[in-house]
Amino acid sequence: MANKSFLQMIVALLSLALPVMAQVADEAPAKSAAPATAPTSVAKTPIPKPSQYVPDGYLLVFNDEFHEPALDTTKWWTRYIYNDGMLDRLNDEKQRYRENHNHVMTGTELQLTARKVRDNDPKGINYESGMIRSKVTFKYAYFEARIKMPAGKGVWPAFWMTSDADDKGHATWPPEMDVFEFANNIKDDRPNMIHTGAVDHKLKNGDRGPWLGQRLFAADKIVKAQGIGAYYYAPFNFPEDYHVFGFLWDSDDTLTWYVDGVKLIKAHYNWVTQDGSAAPYAHILLNLAIGGQWAGRYGIDDTVFPQSLKISYVRVYQKRGEEKLGVGPIGHDLYKPPEP
Repeated sequence: MANKSFLQMIVALLSLALPVMAQVADEAPAKSAAPATAPTSVAKTPIPKPSQYVPDGYLLVFNDEFHEPALDTTKWWTRYIYNDGMLDRLNDEKQRYRENHNHVMTGTELQLTARKVRDNDPKGINYESGMIRSKVTFKYAYFEARIKMPAGKGVWPAFWMTSDADDKGHATWPPEMDVFEFANNIKDDRPNMIHTGAVDHKLKNGDRGPWLGQRLFAADKIVKAQGIGAYYYAPFNFPEDYHVFGFLWDSDDTLTWYVDGVKLIKAHYNWVTQDGSAAPYAHILLNLAIGGQWAGRYGIDDTVFPQSLKISYVRVYQKRGEEKLGVGPIGHDLYKPPEP
């Protein structure tokens, strides 16, 4: 159970929605059905000017510009949903997610910051880092974030979505959609490469899973398609500047990936659980992992730490009249603002 009541959370989120609701009330048609616990909108004023990449007919329903002195804990948790919202590590990564100045607010951005904190962990888990998971959940939307990648061998930031808990409090996996993974091991994956995709693996008995991924488009010459995912080979190194990552999850069950407005790949994907039933709405994840067999295949460069994934904003837009939002019930407010 979360350490804040579900009702209190909904009230807090709805209070954030009022400025946006007032602005769009005169022009928005009646909204389609959504879960009873879903807020109408959770964007916070001031309403930002949208980027040039937002699709026509989409309204802002959630955003964080990270201009406050502390992380907005009405919007974000800082651990994964699993283990009662306390999971602090996945896969074979070499960090644990903590709140020891790992979520640095500069007044203009959030910096998810990784540091080496020890040398002697038996499993090599010698780093602490930061992550955020949205308390609001979504089905079908255009997601966008402006981000600058960390540099250095062994970093593994990601921007992705997984399904939230069902009405019994059970969190399922898959489905999963990855806006990007940046596994900079310098040799196989380099600073100009990101990976995009969605989880569409076979079932244990060898049958095809119900996600039924199908690639529909891949940009010629700049991507290497792998099923419904791809490697994008950019004409620049990602840690050198900020870039806008866009991801359209459309109501026709298609996914489309963009970087700075450039369309990379499009695919069909069913947002369902392993038994084929409709999956709960998705929450947003941004994290800075360290090491593991992918990013850390050739070691971790300790001389570059601390390293940060720098996030200027996160924004979510949905089609006018088709807003589908919910509130995730599982998590703990672990983040504590740093003392002045």
